[in-house]
Amino acid sequence: MEESGVRFRIRSPDADPLLLLYDGAADTVPSRIAPRSAGQRHGAIYEAFVGGAGAGQLYNWALDPARPLIDPCALALAGPTRYGDKSNLPPLHDANRGARFKSIAVRAPPPYDRPRPYTARADTVIYELHVRGFAGTYAGLVRRLPYLRDLGVTALELLPTMECDETEARGEGLVNFWGYSPLSWFAPNARYAAGADPIAEFREMVAACHEAGLQVFADVVYNHTGELGTDGPTWHHKALDRDVLYDTVDKTGCGNTVRAGHPVVRERILESLRWWHRYLGVDGFRFDLASVLAAGDGVLIREIETDPWLRDAVLIAEPWDAGGGYLVHRWPGGDRWMVWNDRFRDDVRRTWLGHSDPRALARRLTGSSDLHGAGPLRSVNFITSHDGFTLLDSVSYERRHNEANGEDNRDGHAHEVSANFGVEGQADGAAVTAARDQARKNLVATLLLVPGVPMLLAGDERGRTQQGNNNAYCQDNAISHIDWAADDPEFRDFVKQLLGVRRETAALRRTTYLDEGDATWFAPQRADVDATEEAPDWETAQAFGVAFDDVVILVNFSGHEVSFSLPAGAWKVAATTAPGNPGTAKSVTALRRTAPDSGAS
Repeated sequence: MEESGVRFRIRSPDADPLLLLYDGAADTVPSRIAPRSAGQRHGAIYEAFVGGAGAGQLYNWALDPARPLIDPCALALAGPTRYGDKSNLPPLHDANRGARFKSIAVRAPPPYDRPRPYTARADTVIYELHVRGFAGTYAGLVRRLPYLRDLGVTALELLPTMECDETEARGEGLVNFWGYSPLSWFAPNARYAAGADPIAEFREMVAACHEAGLQVFADVVYNHTGELGTDGPTWHHKALDRDVLYDTVDKTGCGNTVRAGHPVVRERILESLRWWHRYLGVDGFRFDLASVLAAGDGVLIREIETDPWLRDAVLIAEPWDAGGGYLVHRWPGGDRWMVWNDRFRDDVRRTWLGHSDPRALARRLTGSSDLHGAGPLRSVNFITSHDGFTLLDSVSYERRHNEANGEDNRDGHAHEVSANFGVEGQADGAAVTAARDQARKNLVATLLLVPGVPMLLAGDERGRTQQGNNNAYCQDNAISHIDWAADDPEFRDFVKQLLGVRRETAALRRTTYLDEGDATWFAPQRADVDATEEAPDWETAQAFGVAFDDVVILVNFSGHEVSFSLPAGAWKVAATTAPGNPGTAKSVTALRRTAPDSGAS
């Protein structure tokens, strides 16, 4: 942006595009078309200067005036103001669909310079939320910060806030609620803003989070775009730079896959990350389907890690994709990276919901050294995320119930680890409710009382249900929204207690693996002996304990009460799910040493 006008630039290596100028966001035809003679080319970059234009000028590009293309690097987009508005909506593949959004010439704000909270990785507790589903708008999220601070989490991981076309979801009343199909890697979603300036409102939201001591991580989608497959819309790259941006194999299940190894694509992704980190204030990133970004020799992963502008950014990979890439155990990034650990989710769920594997559980309790070589803090442990059942639903449903998604219940995980305790869905019986509550406590306690970086799904602490829907990507309604009128205060207080114990117990926030000799494993007492067995039978064990540092963790996933003889010293229960003593059936207990002692307790 210059004093006398605006200089517009676009990458279009094969053709000089037209610059379309608009007076209003709802206009379907441009008020003016800048002549190609006004532009000039610099290699693959075409630019056009428009005198008299300024901040707020609406524009698009086009190879054909009837087929407007948004600027893939626009810092802001103007479009429908009402979320999910499908009025006068052209078919998904229609050439005129691009006119729904206009690019906006924006004077970039100065770099974000507010104080940022620093939370050591060992102290980090992530809370995954959807801005609209949790609070409605960026400004609405600010009003919920006292709740989050009181809960005891340290970082908010926001589902995608990049601009997208939520109306792409087919079906009456359905939208792309999660937003994993970006139109721009730079523009914050304007329909998540309460006011007219989404950039300013997003920055103020981040600043308020920082003032509350909370870091902000953005879930970013660089593995595919909202142009989808061959029957999807053409927003920009399909017309301007298809061969550079897209791979020929769909590894995302979304119709297109970004060529993350191409130097042009890598630089654009880095520019996007710098914008969100340096100018919008985001503290870190969770990379969706990140194994796509590690394709080839993983050069992009190393560039992200070593980029000087991103040296303070937290980096989290979802290390798999829909094409069979699975890198949980061999993520190519260095020590700065954390990775989502779905093995933790499944092994812990199997323990408390049936089909347990004692050896696998033992590995998860001590940091997943079989998966990660960089220590337990490499692992982002979780029981639930946006993708799958909520915590309450995982103990209430044995099968998915996604009929409302309009895909004949074929979408979503078909074999999610879950249990219903005898009744599918909502249950009124006291015995079933008690069993489900105990299972929820066991699951969340196992998450929060072991080494690693824990992640909670928004609303799990309040007993949120999605009514058995384990793929609620298209549900902008009560299925996905937090119901603030409903709560489960007893369970929420239990989660707060566990988070407090975690903060106060250094052993639960270990930065290194337990070497042989650092941990003592023991089995329950047998009825015919006075002392604890020396070690569990890892093939058949249904209860065992582990002592390390000044902590003992006891787990009993059998169907009966057991007794443990503890290691020498004086011990105090720090947290337990046992309604009676620590040996109660189906329970997990953490004990802290209070004083050394020469005898057993």
